[in-house]
Formats: sequence, C-alpha cells, structure tokens
Amino acid sequence: MKYKILIIITLGTIFTSIIYFHTDKDNLNVLVLGDGISTGMTSYHIEGYDYNEYLIEYLNENNKLENYYKNFNEVDETASNLVNKLNNNIENIEKKIKLKQAVKEADIITITLGMDELNNYAKKNNLGSTKINGYLSKYKEVLTILRKLNNKKIYLISLYETNLVNKTKIKKINEELQKLCNQNNITYINIEDITANKEFFTTKNEYYLNYKGQKYIFNKIKDTLEPPTMKII
Repeated sequence: MKYKILIIITLGTIFTSIIYFHTDKDNLNVLVLGDGISTGMTSYHIEGYDYNEYLIEYLNENNKLENYYKNFNEVDETASNLVNKLNNNIENIEKKIKLKQAVKEADIITITLGMDELNNYAKKNNLGSTKINGYLSKYKEVLTILRKLNNKKIYLISLYETNLVNKTKIKKINEELQKLCNQNNITYINIEDITANKEFFTTKNEYYLNYKGQKYIFNKIKDTLEPPTMKII
C-alpha cells in the first residue's frame, strides 16, 4: 500500500512538472508605443505590415507570444501626447486593459517617436533647438515613466534623415536619444543608415517605410533577441 502511495505521489510530481514546464510562464507580452512608423503607415496613407508585426510573427513561430498590446500607438503621435496618455492611464478598449497595466505586464516594449512629430513641425516651421529640446525633454519623461513601471526589455528605435530634417540634425538628436537609453538601461536600435537603401521606401520624398524597411527594423531587433529567444528576459 505504501509503495502504491509512493508511486502515485511520484507520478503526480512528474505530471505536475510536465504541466509546469509547458505552461505560458515563459511567454512574452509585447507592448507597442509610438507614431506612424510603429503602425506601418505608408506613403499611400494606408497602414501596412510593420516591424512589430514581424516581431509578433517571429514570437508566434517560436511559441513565445502571450499578449500583444498595439492600439496604444497612433499615427502622428508626439512625445508630449504620449506623456499625457501615460499620466491619464488611458484604456485599450479592445484588450480591456489600461496603459500603465500594459506597461507593467510587458516583457518587451518597442517605441518610435519623432519621425512624425519633427517632420510635421518642419513642414511649417524652422526646426530649431527650442522644438528639438522640447521633444527630447518629453521623450525623457516618457522613458522615466516606463522605467518606473517596468524593468524589462525596452527597445527605442532611432530617427533617420528625411527631406525635411537633415542628417546633421538627426545625428545630434540620435546622440541625445542614445544617452537617454544608456541612462535608463534601454536598448537603442540605430537605423540611421536605413535611408541608404532606396528599396525601403516607396516614394522618393516620403519618409514612411515599405514592408522591406519595416522588416529591416525587425531584423535589427531580432539580432538582440538571439540566441536564443528563451533567454531574452
């Protein structure tokens, strides 16, 4: 009788272990923040496949995805507006989760800010130090809030030059963004060289990327996830 009980206990332990190691405990929650680059906005003003969706596809293929929170991002997002969203703790109606909770739960956060904000500004104004410093100050607030709520992986995507914002300004802004990343233990994804490949853009004077450009960003992120995905957190 004792042996039967021992066998039952042993089998129960084995089955419990099997169930434990096959649960979603290692699966990842992904939160997307940012502007039109993060939504896959194209030069035709239609949202296409973006770098986050390539990431989600990759995690799904490796059975590593738990939740994907994407509707907190939007075209023409600004650093100031994102600060307000975080402070007001807006809700994602589709997922029925508030922004701060999504930040807390996220194992991976990706963020792009500045391409829409700075280029939209430059269309009508001189993009000088006042605007740039204001943008950087608000971006710093965003990162500070994120880090207070989350100590896991955050990926910040750099800016790149356009016909409205030249290479010199972009380089200086990116240097400041990289400093902010270093101060907050955030992974900086440098895509300044993306403009060297014309195949990444559909039209000459439009800064929005096509699917090839979006996949280029994803591959930059993917390089930091491997090897292997299991150990990225």
